Amino acid sequence: MRYNLSRIFGVLVGIPVSLIAFTISVFTIDVMYFFDVLIGFGGFLLSYIPTQRLTSRSYLREMNLTRKDYRYIQHQITIAGSKIKRILKSFIKIRSIQDFRLINDIYRLSRTINYAVRQRPFQFFNIESFYYSHIDHALNLVESYTRLAKMPIKSRDERQTLQQTRLTLEEVKRTLIADLKQINEQDYEQLDTEIKLNQLYKKRNSEKELDK
Repeated sequence: MRYNLSRIFGVLVGIPVSLIAFTISVFTIDVMYFFDVLIGFGGFLLSYIPTQRLTSRSYLREMNLTRKDYRYIQHQITIAGSKIKRILKSFIKIRSIQDFRLINDIYRLSRTINYAVRQRPFQFFNIESFYYSHIDHALNLVESYTRLAKMPIKSRDERQTLQQTRLTLEEVKRTLIADLKQINEQDYEQLDTEIKLNQLYKKRNSEKELDK
């Protein structure tokens, strides 16, 4: 990701500056070795922070995000990632192919949505509900359903509850599909625009050929 590249650039600039500051301190300033290290570390920070901020500014501007927004979104992505991993762990409790397919679909959809937002953080604001409620709802249902479904000797009421839960999981899957479509909607609109522009370009070229 381009934002992470800005950190790499910061390190590449910061390390040489840090070494230079440390060396100057050792040979020209008569202080304890501990302070030499602090001076070297200070040189690293003084060069790393401006470099990282400068090189990441264009990316944040392109994403139309503030630095605070970006950090918040990355935090939400990390939290969602841990919840998606918990959904994956529920696979070992699944006892039927039908349940496996359903929960695998929920897992894949959730992972795809989170990855898409990681690649383009500005999309977060288009599907905030995924991070604030949908992923939590999916996780709670999947964990409860897989845990109870593997229990032996169920009563009639318990089987009905599990069946209702499965239907609810189907609704969760449809909700996640809608979230994914919301993310891709802008791309499809752009493709549609490009297709129309290409058709218009071809039409104009055809008219020019006829005029000749």
